[in-house]
Amino acid sequence: MGEYANVKIKKLLNFIKRLVSHNKDLQLVQGGRHNYLVKYPFWSRPFPIPFKQRIVSKFIVKDLKEALVKDNICTEEEFDNEFK
Repeated sequence: MGEYANVKIKKLLNFIKRLVSHNKDLQLVQGGRHNYLVKYPFWSRPFPIPFKQRIVSKFIVKDLKEALVKDNICTEEEFDNEFK
């Protein structure tokens, strides 16, 4: 598996918004100490997406991919095509 690079927040938010439009259980909200939260009813906790200077860390991108793929919200190939 290849490594991910830091991603601009706008690109990541657009991808998540597309996923939300196909999966009504998935939510993207602002709140808390983090700038954005991805909520899914089957997750024990919402997934925080912090960013600094409009950039999301590559480690956050990798962890988000693992969570989305594990619950069949998107495929690994779909995610990789967007961010690699």
